[in-house]
Amino acid sequence: MKREESLLNLICIIAAAGFFALIAYDIFAGGSIISTDGLFFIVVPLVFALSFLAVPGFDILSRVLEKRKSAAGGPSPQLAAAGGGSTARLAGVQTAPALKDAKGRSMPPDVSRMVSQMKAGKQKD
Repeated sequence: MKREESLLNLICIIAAAGFFALIAYDIFAGGSIISTDGLFFIVVPLVFALSFLAVPGFDILSRVLEKRKSAAGGPSPQLAAAGGGSTARLAGVQTAPALKDAKGRSMPPDVSRMVSQMKAGKQKD
């Protein structure tokens, strides 16, 4: 999986560099930049280049945030987003054992939390 992600990031960076090269070529060889054609041939490749850079950018950003969270000792980002950081709201709900899907993989913590909330609601009724 790591190899495919590295290959995807490399392809995205090469494609973004190609679009930036196209922009540079248009600026130097195009003549008038402030014309309808000049703006089109600058803005459109710029949008494509930035969209290609978003894939490796999000990967780098997630690694930085994960290191920052682990250094601070806080919960992981997935658990924090699922409400794992605050247990006062779920004080009366017991946590269910780790659920498994059809292939035997563990279910995400937010799914386990929702299942335990549903079971607690059935017990109250």
